[in-house]
Amino acid sequence: MKRRLLTDLNLTICVILGCLLVFMFSFKLIGGNVESWQMDFSEGWYYEDGAQVDFDNLRRDTGGNRISRIVSSDIVRGTDLCFETSNMHFNVYVNDKLVYEYRPELPRICGKYYGEYIHTVDLDVDEDDSVLTIEYDPLLNSPWTTFRYMELHDGGSYVTSLIESNLGSFLTSFIVFIIGATIVVVGFMLNQKRDRIVEPVSLGTTAIILAAWTSSGSRILQLISGNPAVVRVMDYLDLIWLPIPVILFVSSVTGMLKSKLTAVNLSLVGVNTLLTFTFVLSGMGDYNDVLIFTHLIIAFGSASIIYMIVASIRKANKIGKSMQSMLWAFGILIFTGLIDAVRYYTFSSKDAAKCTRIGLIIFVVILATYELNNILDINAKSAEAEIKDKLAHVDGLTGLYNRLAFNETEEEIRNQNSGKYVVIQFDINFLKKVNDNYGHAEGDRYIISAANIISDSFADYGKCFRIGGDEFFAILEGEKSDEDFEKALGVFEAKVKEFNVTHDDLPVPLQIAHGMAVYVPGTGSLEEAEKKSDKLMYEHKKYLKENA
Repeated sequence: MKRRLLTDLNLTICVILGCLLVFMFSFKLIGGNVESWQMDFSEGWYYEDGAQVDFDNLRRDTGGNRISRIVSSDIVRGTDLCFETSNMHFNVYVNDKLVYEYRPELPRICGKYYGEYIHTVDLDVDEDDSVLTIEYDPLLNSPWTTFRYMELHDGGSYVTSLIESNLGSFLTSFIVFIIGATIVVVGFMLNQKRDRIVEPVSLGTTAIILAAWTSSGSRILQLISGNPAVVRVMDYLDLIWLPIPVILFVSSVTGMLKSKLTAVNLSLVGVNTLLTFTFVLSGMGDYNDVLIFTHLIIAFGSASIIYMIVASIRKANKIGKSMQSMLWAFGILIFTGLIDAVRYYTFSSKDAAKCTRIGLIIFVVILATYELNNILDINAKSAEAEIKDKLAHVDGLTGLYNRLAFNETEEEIRNQNSGKYVVIQFDINFLKKVNDNYGHAEGDRYIISAANIISDSFADYGKCFRIGGDEFFAILEGEKSDEDFEKALGVFEAKVKEFNVTHDDLPVPLQIAHGMAVYVPGTGSLEEAEKKSDKLMYEHKKYLKENA
């Protein structure tokens, strides 16, 4: 079963990956066949005072800024002005005519800034030499608050080329998301106990959050949603909540799930969430203003993780398979993150998370493989334990509960302080005669038939037991258990009669004597009720023999 489930999961993931690769190849093939003229348009801009504009060092004066340049209709005809901005309101004019405006009104939950967005502006230039003006108001004094990747390009082709260049990064994050969601689903499907669910669900949630956080850098989510502010809020919330599943996963693996350190980390995240929302919703500031607290909590969480791993290794006095998987996974993720940090500060890479995405998918695959194997091992052992328990509590001949199960049920009833129970004893008449004259195989036929009739009649209302050779017991529970007994008894008597009619080859008709007594905890004892039912059963047994 384990091998089959692993095969099915691997096949499903391979199919998903194959579909994504086909999609990416098809998109690149189609995008590569689209020919469109494009031109870098970041040069030739001037401020009102005549100074040349450097978009890498854009002026961010409060109260408004204007930049302009001369454009020719021969150059811009049939193209759009395409660029990316972050946290900036602006208007675009051609000869003082407003042709584009971007001043989104943000709900308070989104904070004060919208993040990053792609723009394509139809310039609509008819005259040979026209003045193109951009009037802008920076919302945040940051080097990243500027106009980037400004080109003259067909708007559709610009967006297509942007998607094509970032598709690999986006699909990497999407694959991690799929793997994370799979782990969560499998964790809930195969684990029944709460403590066993924590590990796979927290790992899967970690993958989902990291996938969402890294995907925003591709700009594809902004284009799909058309609302960069929501994507920006998602980024901050991903960082705020990321420590929760990471700490839960590591503490579960290291056996420190219920430790004070785990509780402190989760409490810090809760306090940070509350304070951040209070700060933003009250209008006092933006998510970015309190980001330092999130970074400090992540740093504290990282130190906590190191402590948990070291403490676990010291306690076990060795590095187990789970710890090896965790060390490799976190080591690779940290290593690729350091590479990206060097790339960012040394080469000013546009995609600052390229290596981190690769490390992330390796991280998730390593831990997902470990976790899925762990889940399947636990469930295999649980299934084996259930089978052993069933064999220990079920009668091999009839399939009813056996004497051990009956004794345990008796003990449970004795420990009850309230409720109502009906106890019924059964016994097969003439079984010794059948065994002596027709053999034990024929006697077993009577026992099995009696067990089936008792189960078919009483199992819907309670438990049925075979406690000896031809001795059976049924226990019904509930305030209406005596009424249930009357219903079941009617079915029971009809089935016995039907059995004897349809089995005319029986050497002796099947007779099953029975006796019933009611037991209410606090009024007498269970043993007294059983003795009463036994007495009534023997009276009924005698009656059946006399009237056979």
